[in-house]
Amino acid sequence: MGPDVPLLNEYKQEFFWKRFPQTVLGGPRFKLGYCAPPFVYVNQAVLFLTPWLFGGIGTLLCQLKLLQELHATVLAGMLMFGAAAGVQALAFYAARRSGTVERLGAPNILVDEEEVEFTHCVSPETVRFIAPGKRFGLNVVLHTVLAGVLCGFGTWYVFLGRLTALYGSIGISMVVFVLSWVTLCIAEYSLIVNTATETATFHAQDTYEITPLTRPLYIFIFIAVDLAVRFSGPVPELQLASQVLHVLFLFLPLLWALGILPPLDALLLWGMEQTLVFCLGGSPMSSNLRLLLMFAISASVAVSNYFIPSTLGVVLFSVSTGFLLSLDLSQVGTLCRRPRAAFGDHGFRRGGSPHPPPSSFGWNLGFRELLLYLSVFLVAMAEAGLLHHFLGSAQPQGLVTGPQGPVSYLLLGLFCLCWTLREIQGAYVFGGVFLNPLYPKGLNSVQTFKQRSRGLYFAAAIRRVLLYLGELITISV
Repeated sequence: MGPDVPLLNEYKQEFFWKRFPQTVLGGPRFKLGYCAPPFVYVNQAVLFLTPWLFGGIGTLLCQLKLLQELHATVLAGMLMFGAAAGVQALAFYAARRSGTVERLGAPNILVDEEEVEFTHCVSPETVRFIAPGKRFGLNVVLHTVLAGVLCGFGTWYVFLGRLTALYGSIGISMVVFVLSWVTLCIAEYSLIVNTATETATFHAQDTYEITPLTRPLYIFIFIAVDLAVRFSGPVPELQLASQVLHVLFLFLPLLWALGILPPLDALLLWGMEQTLVFCLGGSPMSSNLRLLLMFAISASVAVSNYFIPSTLGVVLFSVSTGFLLSLDLSQVGTLCRRPRAAFGDHGFRRGGSPHPPPSSFGWNLGFRELLLYLSVFLVAMAEAGLLHHFLGSAQPQGLVTGPQGPVSYLLLGLFCLCWTLREIQGAYVFGGVFLNPLYPKGLNSVQTFKQRSRGLYFAAAIRRVLLYLGELITISV
């Protein structure tokens, strides 16, 4: 490939200049591959600027002291709600008139290349081209209500008086006001009229129409911070955060177009996993179903602690649920389906094929593992109850003089020892820099390899026992 070969050929350039402005502006198609009547572009421009018109009416009435801020916000929201309902009614009417049926989850990727014959400005073809409508009735109601709420809170978010109080300059306030309404119009258009093709996608098909909610969600996050500033009093940190976010609000269209901000479904799953790991003490999950299930269980446990009246009950409940959630409960189903194999019945099946030999201790759930887990569970419960009984009323003056000091050093020592025992299990140590002298160097036969790796099995067993001990100490403390 020579240096004179362009990155985008003529066809790709034409496609790029059609698709990228549509993504930036939230859905309007101002560049087509064929000639279209002027009313197609005028209708899209009017729908794009409609939220600004309603918000401008509320802002003007508020600036003239004819309405209070709250009343102007409600007025702008109600006007936008009526306009959104009208657009959805027109889209439904056009779909009924055209009589076309679309299969859910399988959009036609060649629609952008098809030429549409426009007869007049409100013909079914024109309406379906500008506002295709929603697939589900629930989304029609939800998106229409959200459009009104977004316009109302957006008007409140960019009031000129509020911006002037933040920045102390009418010139800066006017610039922020104009560009902020461009961002709001982009989000409203993608929510109600036509959704743009997003650069950042999590699923190949948007079956349940989650993509239109992505841009309004980020705007609601910015508005939530501003509401916290308004109702929390003079907090310098929140005031500074509000000033920075008002400026960052202007660059949201660019962030959406470049795919820097994740889509709604990926953002929620990522937020749930981060909350599970860093707030609820869980571990990352390998599937969405496991993540939802573990997050629901962990959150339920955390909330249930607030409704237990006894402190001893809180301690015992936290210890028991923490220990159970730290185990690998995915093998319980296997244990219930094949109890004889799990409990060490290694006889022959009816077909004559023997069961596979048992794995090493601690890796598969069986009779020995159940005894160990039950013993650790009972010891943890007893230790937590005794510590609460004898040390519950004691208030140590510092972390070093209390029991936390020795326990912390003990946990650090256990961590270092467990890390060392884990490192020597591989062929290389210290991140693959050096060869492990304890690892078998020859693989001539399976028997020889097993004999030379007995020390590694012994180290692995010690590490597993230390992990249980560290878990017991952590839960008890």
